Amino acid sequence: MRYLAAATLLAFAMGTAAASAAETIRIFANSAHQDAFTGRPGATEGNLQVAFEKETGIKVVWDTVPWPQMRQNFQRAMASSSSGAYDVVMVINDWATEDTLAKLLPLESLSPAIDDKDDIFKPMRDMFTLKGQLVGLPIRSNPQIVHYNKAIFAEKGIAEPRSFAELMDAALKVAGKRADGANVYGFGIKVAADDDMTLVFKAFGGDVLTKDYRVLINSPQNAATLQKMKQLYDGGGLAPNFATTDTVATQNLMREGLLGFVLFGDNYYNRFNDPRSSRVAGQVGFFPIPGAPGAAGPAKVAFWAVALPANGPAANRAAAWRFTQYYSSKAAQVQMAINGNGPARRSTLENERFKADAPYAAASAVALANAVEIFPAFDGTPQVQAVVAEETVLAITGRKPIAEALKTAETRITAIVAEKRPAR
Repeated sequence: MRYLAAATLLAFAMGTAAASAAETIRIFANSAHQDAFTGRPGATEGNLQVAFEKETGIKVVWDTVPWPQMRQNFQRAMASSSSGAYDVVMVINDWATEDTLAKLLPLESLSPAIDDKDDIFKPMRDMFTLKGQLVGLPIRSNPQIVHYNKAIFAEKGIAEPRSFAELMDAALKVAGKRADGANVYGFGIKVAADDDMTLVFKAFGGDVLTKDYRVLINSPQNAATLQKMKQLYDGGGLAPNFATTDTVATQNLMREGLLGFVLFGDNYYNRFNDPRSSRVAGQVGFFPIPGAPGAAGPAKVAFWAVALPANGPAANRAAAWRFTQYYSSKAAQVQMAINGNGPARRSTLENERFKADAPYAAASAVALANAVEIFPAFDGTPQVQAVVAEETVLAITGRKPIAEALKTAETRITAIVAEKRPAR
């Protein structure tokens, strides 16, 4: 009933042109959200904020918070005791717990209507849907794709893999020494820093923890996957210190030509091919993460949505929705992509202006269409991720039998779920 009343009030306010009554709206965000909207500092073109404020008379004030403090500040702002803090909030998918989604207003009955909702990739919309109600509009994405060293693949006679199993075979073929004696590894996996291991499980048909909190890590599929990973490690396809190699170190290995391939966000293509920082500039290609033979595989996609907090100032809701609808619109999303934003709309990825600077756009579209939730968003997610990292590393390096590692992981994750899962 609270949602219905809020939606009715907002629709009425829009119908009576009350948006202009709110001169200022306040937005909780990261600087990346503001930069995408305003364009590069000093640029005379691409500043959507200037256009929006001129068109609507609504002034936009950004409260940009550094990433390490964002979640804590967000939770404080969404608490009922913080009523009136923000008119609009940016929410990353990792925060999209049921409790958080319940604190956002439903959007689909508001006016003006969402600009072609179905143009936003469905897996992303689904993660911001609560009881059939869309409460957040995805507006920024970072989908993982495969970045690979074309020169190494060509030297080893490796064609683009058509399945994840072929990708793992390629990683083993890549292993060896470069002409200068440096060790080259196949797969730059980020076990602890980015939880690539759970994605590998999913690519081979397994899983760890489902959306309804079923613990599936101890399965024959996952045991077979760990056996493949152990063979890869034993054959030099993984770096000896892969368990402690963070994202920065993995990027550096790729730029130095010491990796066959990595799973990274799509726009890392530009970084890996930047001659100012990469030894292999011009030699790094890309393709979507493969799955079963001939099919696309699951992709990890970090993404943000724009939303209206239920505890936002009621007088400003019409203006807040006007901004939200504008920010998520097709036209704005194209310009924001040109400004450096990761697209959340299919039409943006198909836009010729965007594709001119992003040759990987088609691979990104495949990734967004096959986005998966690595873990359900809940308070125990970091602990589950840590268990997966610890137990799989022990199995891959041979310090614990695979069956024992999976059984231990099952027991530990079951305990975390029992303690941390949301109450129904």
